[in-house]
Amino acid sequence: MLRVGIEASGLLSGKALTGVKRYLLCLLEALAEQAAAEQVQLLLYFIQPPRRAEPALVKLQPSRWLCWRVAPFQRAWWRIGMGMAMLLDRLHVFHFPAPHMARFCPVPAVVTVHDLAALSLPPEQSLKERRYLDDALDAARRAAHLIAVSHSAADEVRRHLGLEATVIHEGVDARRFQPAAEAEIDAVRAQLGTDRYVLCVGTLQQRKNQLGLLRAFAQIQGRVPHTLILAGGEGSGAEAVKTYLAEHPYVRAKWIGYVPESQLTALYSGADALALPSFWEGFGLPVLEAMACGTPVLTSNCSGLAEIAEGAALLTDPHDETAIANALLRLLTDSELRERLRAAGKARAAQFTWSKAAQQTLAVYRRVARLA
Repeated sequence: MLRVGIEASGLLSGKALTGVKRYLLCLLEALAEQAAAEQVQLLLYFIQPPRRAEPALVKLQPSRWLCWRVAPFQRAWWRIGMGMAMLLDRLHVFHFPAPHMARFCPVPAVVTVHDLAALSLPPEQSLKERRYLDDALDAARRAAHLIAVSHSAADEVRRHLGLEATVIHEGVDARRFQPAAEAEIDAVRAQLGTDRYVLCVGTLQQRKNQLGLLRAFAQIQGRVPHTLILAGGEGSGAEAVKTYLAEHPYVRAKWIGYVPESQLTALYSGADALALPSFWEGFGLPVLEAMACGTPVLTSNCSGLAEIAEGAALLTDPHDETAIANALLRLLTDSELRERLRAAGKARAAQFTWSKAAQQTLAVYRRVARLA
């Protein structure tokens, strides 16, 4: 039996279910479903005691194949305590799903790299990422094996660090993301106060380029009936977005804050288009989620976004606001294009599943354990 430790404290961070936290939760749920058949015991490591009623842990309750390991002390846990626990638990492999690795790690470590935007983008566009850059570089260099969530992220690892990574794409859960019922869509539209809208989903960060999207939409709003809806929590670009909205009240745009996953399906389904012209993304999960819900997508022609979209979305240069405006206008006024992208998007999203990601991740665990 293969014994695998996984750093799962991120599930208890209190933060919204976005980015790495969503990757961790969805991957763990898929791994847990396959653990018995694969004869793999998963030990989830938490730095503080989790509550059994924690929403993120509903499908991850302790069993023969899934155990919880809670740090007996928090001080020095990352420096030495976690490594001592790995030895006591007789682990074969330990997985860090975010690029931050325990200082003492006596078993082979697998580290997931989501992107190296802090090195690929100008400093002002990657403020958040630069705070974690040293940890990410240290983890990548000490790991026994790296997983990259896209070929784009793997190329970054190769280009910046001279290392190789196994590409394992993230997935989209078709049970959660599918076209919503008309009643749910009507309720969302009533709540937003508009029947026609363009949606952008993502934390307000400079690198996600919501400000550029706002300025692009302002160029075309006189030619379409739509409202631009920005859904996402506050990040490094929040102040710029809020300032723009306050100084340009004539622009038909709303920021509605973070939207829980349970409400996202109807929000995606009711939109005429998802627009995500980020400067850089390691993967770009909202693109797949929107596609799975039957929503046409406009996204960037670079990074992991172009890779994930691959012929099923309208691509544009995120650095050219006029190009974004023209592409968005084309998408909103061409019903045949929207129908074609809607069908292509559904087919594309169906290729990405968390079950497949879990199977490929288990293969990495076994390979690393054999080589140890």
